[in-house]
Amino acid sequence: MTQPITDNSLDPKYVAVIISSIIAVIGWLFSSYINTRAFKRAETSKLKDKISSLSEVFFDSLEEKMKSRTLKESELDDFISGKISIIELHLNHLEKKISINLITLEQLSKIRSEPYDYLLTSSGDYKNNLAELKFSTLEMIEENYTTWYFRNENLITNLCNALKNRMKEKN
Repeated sequence: MTQPITDNSLDPKYVAVIISSIIAVIGWLFSSYINTRAFKRAETSKLKDKISSLSEVFFDSLEEKMKSRTLKESELDDFISGKISIIELHLNHLEKKISINLITLEQLSKIRSEPYDYLLTSSGDYKNNLAELKFSTLEMIEENYTTWYFRNENLITNLCNALKNRMKEKN
């Protein structure tokens, strides 16, 4: 008959199993975090590209419509409302899902109102004005996306630096 072990020490095999299990769980958590972050960035980039593309098509189509001097204000209103509503739908989706605002409300307001001013002008300056509005909108989209992208990058860097500093303080 074997005697029960009265020693309070743990068997090294069990300690190794516990430690390796903890390390595996930490690895899975870290891997899951990296995967989620990459997916979020890819999805954001895809939606940003979609919004940029929709905006570019909107401005190109608007310029074509404005070439015909028989364009009525009601037709322009229907066109702008329809196209901008789709862009706003994507912007709202991105805002709710990822908390990023690619086009400000002021810029959307300019996009909605300025083409009416161009319609009333008799000179051909509407092309230059539309091009300027288009490029400022596309530039805003890229700048806001870049700011969001590197803000998240800095968050990780700051977190790692804080952990390093804490470990140094403990030693």
